[in-house]
Amino acid sequence: MSWKRTLVLGLVGTVTGVAGLAAGAVAYAALTTEARLQFPDAPIPDLAASADPELIARGRYLVHGPAHCSACHSTDDRDHPEKVHTAPVAGGLPFHMGPLGSRFARNLTPDPETGIGAIPDGLVARAIRSGVLPDGELSFFMRLACATPSDDDVVAILSYLRSLDPVDHPVDPGHWALFGKVLLTYAFPPLTPRDDPPPVRVPEAEEPSVERGAYVAEHLALCTSCHTAMDPSTFEPVGPKAGGSLPEASHGADSDMEFVAPNLTAHATGVTGRLDEEAFLARIKQGRAYVSSIMPWENLQDTSESDLRSVYRYLRSLPPVDHDSGPPYRPVGWTAP
Repeated sequence: MSWKRTLVLGLVGTVTGVAGLAAGAVAYAALTTEARLQFPDAPIPDLAASADPELIARGRYLVHGPAHCSACHSTDDRDHPEKVHTAPVAGGLPFHMGPLGSRFARNLTPDPETGIGAIPDGLVARAIRSGVLPDGELSFFMRLACATPSDDDVVAILSYLRSLDPVDHPVDPGHWALFGKVLLTYAFPPLTPRDDPPPVRVPEAEEPSVERGAYVAEHLALCTSCHTAMDPSTFEPVGPKAGGSLPEASHGADSDMEFVAPNLTAHATGVTGRLDEEAFLARIKQGRAYVSSIMPWENLQDTSESDLRSVYRYLRSLPPVDHDSGPPYRPVGWTAP
C-alpha cells in the first residue's frame, strides 16, 4: 500500500471517528436534556392561598404591577402589549428562540384542565420561588426572569390567582430544539433551581423609602437584574449593579435592531443622574416607546407612585457608575461615533 493511500485512509478514518463522536454527543444531548432539567424533588414551600380580601387585592397589585407576572402570562399578542392591562392571565405568549426552540407562558387562571385549578398551592409557590414547574421541569424563564417575592407576597399572589374566573385556554408548553438541547448540555453550566432564602418583605407605605425601593427593584420589578451586565453563558453579573446591560437583539420582528438596558445610577451618564424624581416618574407613567422592548412598561405604569418614587430613591443610593451605554434602541452592532 502506498504512503499516499495510507494517508488518505487515515484521514478518512479520523474524519469518520470525529463525526461519530459528534453524532454521539448530539444524541446524548437529545436524550438527556429533559432529564437534566427535571427537579421533581425540589422543596415545596408550605404556603397556601387565602380568601382574605386585603391579600387578594395586594396580589392583584403585584401580578399586574411591580412583580409583572401579567407581562408574560396575559396577552399572547406581542404586537399589542397594551392588552396586558386588561387581558386575563391565561397564558400563551410565545418565546421563540430561533434554533434553540420555543416556549409558551402557562395559563395561570384556576381552570382545572388548562390552568392551575387542579395544582396544589405549594407547587405553584415552588414555581415562583425556585423556577421548578408543577411537573418538575426547571423553567429557563421562571428561573432567570421571574420576580422573587417574600413568602407573604407569594401568598398574596396565590390568593389573587385563586380568586380569578377560570379561563379554558390550552397552552402548548413548547419544546427545546436539537440545537437548544446541545447548547444546554455542553455550552452552559448546569442550570439548577433557585434556592436563595426568600427576602424579607418591606411593606408598601404612603411615604416612599429607600428600603421599600430596594425590595421592589431587587425582588419584584428586577430593575437591577435587567440593568446590570450579565455573562450570557453563566447568567452571573459581570458589571456594576444597575450600571447598564449588554446589548441584546430585539425579540420582535425588528431583528436588525437591538436594545440595551441603560445605566440607572446617579452618575451624570445614568438615568437617575439625568432625571430628577418628577421626571423619572413622568417617564415611567408615559409608558412604552418601542413595541418590541421586553421591559414590562405596562406593569410599571400600573405600579403605585409611592413604589416608583421608592425605586428612584434606591437607585440614587447605589454607587454611581460612569457608563454611557448609548441609545437604548439602535441597529445591531451599533458603536459610538
